Amino acid sequence: MGAGSDTILFLHGLFGTPEHWQVVMERLSDRYRVIAPQLPIDPQPGRRRDGMKTIADLSDVVARFIEDRKLDSVVLCGNSLGGLVAIDLCVKQPGLAKGLVLAGSAGLFERSPIRGLRAKPSREFVRTTVAGILHDQSLISEDLVDNWHGSLMDRDYVRFLLRVSRATRDRSVENELAQLDLPTMIIWGRNDEITPPSTGEEFQRRIKGSQLEFIEECGHAPNWERPEKFAELLTGFLPGCFEG
Repeated sequence: MGAGSDTILFLHGLFGTPEHWQVVMERLSDRYRVIAPQLPIDPQPGRRRDGMKTIADLSDVVARFIEDRKLDSVVLCGNSLGGLVAIDLCVKQPGLAKGLVLAGSAGLFERSPIRGLRAKPSREFVRTTVAGILHDQSLISEDLVDNWHGSLMDRDYVRFLLRVSRATRDRSVENELAQLDLPTMIIWGRNDEITPPSTGEEFQRRIKGSQLEFIEECGHAPNWERPEKFAELLTGFLPGCFEG
């Protein structure tokens, strides 16, 4: 979507999808090329054929995506797990990205959104899980619960999710954030229960020159829950990433 050489690459979280970036992308597409790839962590068995075991496996997928599409001028924007993948990639390949946007990012502290997940979880477990991610409970539709519950009936997928969750927990970037040397915006939901606001403040403290913006009445996925405000913040931040 969009056109031009300046690209924003949006990376979703564990239970996120590219569609959760749709409104943000639409708001930015008149000025930037906007892309939200599907990370290989969704319920489709073919996505998991190679067996993702570490965060590096995911950042390698994103690196290949950037290389294959010859994206020479790109800002990485990641929510939750997607933020951790973006950080991992920026640490491994300094200079790859023109800028970095983190929203409810993993990598320092995260309460696992799938605590207590077992084979064949109940619909109530799924509803409670979603309720812990979103502050605006009106977004929790029956279709959303049905879709998530249906995917979690696959025992192989549940085992895969637990593996991804462990890999996320095990990948701490605490001692690497000081290496980041690129424009960085940190966008956090004021009511985030998965990565509390203090986590966003800690990211800002450790990433030199970074700016932190809180979105009120918002949980762990501000790009999904408050996309208009999210896009507004990006509109002010992105031009500085592509200067020069």
